[in-house]
Amino acid sequence: RAYDKKVITCNSYDTSALHTTKTMASFPPMPLLPITSPETIDACKSLPLQPSDIFICSYPKSGTTWTQHIVLSLIIADRRYRFQKENESIKATSNQNITDYHDIDYVHVSDFAPFFEIDAHWDLENKRLAESVRANHDRLGCRVFNTHLRWEMLPKYSEDQHNNHIEQNSSTGALRPTCGKFLYVTRNILDVCASFYHHLSNQKEGTYTEGFPRFARDWMAGTIPFGSPLHHLLSFAQGFNDNYYSGKDCSGYSVNRPLLLLSYEDMKLNLREQVLRIIEFLGLQYIPLDVLENELLPTFDFQSMKENSQKFQPKSVTWLDGFQFLRNGEVGDGKKLIVAVEEKVGRNDTKSDHHHENDDRLLHNEYQAWIENERYSELVKECLRDVNDDYVYNIFHTAVVLDTEIPKGVTKF
Repeated sequence: RAYDKKVITCNSYDTSALHTTKTMASFPPMPLLPITSPETIDACKSLPLQPSDIFICSYPKSGTTWTQHIVLSLIIADRRYRFQKENESIKATSNQNITDYHDIDYVHVSDFAPFFEIDAHWDLENKRLAESVRANHDRLGCRVFNTHLRWEMLPKYSEDQHNNHIEQNSSTGALRPTCGKFLYVTRNILDVCASFYHHLSNQKEGTYTEGFPRFARDWMAGTIPFGSPLHHLLSFAQGFNDNYYSGKDCSGYSVNRPLLLLSYEDMKLNLREQVLRIIEFLGLQYIPLDVLENELLPTFDFQSMKENSQKFQPKSVTWLDGFQFLRNGEVGDGKKLIVAVEEKVGRNDTKSDHHHENDDRLLHNEYQAWIENERYSELVKECLRDVNDDYVYNIFHTAVVLDTEIPKGVTKF
């Protein structure tokens, strides 16, 4: 389908609530992959939360797998060194060892951080997570998920509140969770678009068979699986505007906020700093600094992950022969792909990647018009109106800018 402003407009949503109350805006339904049913979406939203739950949230291709690997590695290391410290303490006082500790690692990142919203990970008949998911979480000692659901689609109630059908007061806004930790990872959405195009073009389930220009337009129209990236960003922006737990405390966890904002670009610029933020947010206390520096951080490098790609290639879908899920991990890939398309059209005005259209060279302009027509800048300011944090605002702003180059040693805030 050719780019059509009417298509974009028909995917707009009711934002009137943003200007009057703190209730969630109403977004259009999220298109889903064939591996996810409406019943599973309902089960996801109604899952009773536990204080130690961790959700790694993102729009697809924003650094989800990278963050999964970091979070799981940190949890496992913290578990190991906590045991060692406790064992040393017990041995010093009673000359006995703890004998029931078993070190763990994962063969695949989804072993301990499964894709939250796919049918295979749920026992829908009994309205609970699948046995294999529950067993692996028991081994890890907490529940970790990766998800592409929007903020309003995620669970918010603890088991007690869920069972008692406690309703939050409408004045609490974007529906604060009662417990759990949610990490939201953003990435410049042009880079997301390029990466998602390569991903869906090589995925057997729901393979995208058209060229990049049409993909970009379908993606802007919100008809690609997981819908519009702008809706995803705005959904979580409302969460950050009300980034506190609804209860009196967080059951002893160190940071009394449910959401942590991460950006792919900041992780590329200074990974160590962002890992330290994750450690603090999750309340991890036992990882020695030398272990972090010399053992863990090197494994978070893109090249290291690519050399161990069997641990990260998604298993929830199947792939066309030879596709490498970890492609290049670059910043600015989306802009390069658009420029390549426009240069190709410029060399041959009679051909294009999209049914002989003559407007492919306008993809840049169409992108900018889309951002303006969706009123993203205006709405994200409104969503974050109570947030006194330039860093948060800047992350949501730079997620949509055309120029994604990051000068060495220069931060965005």
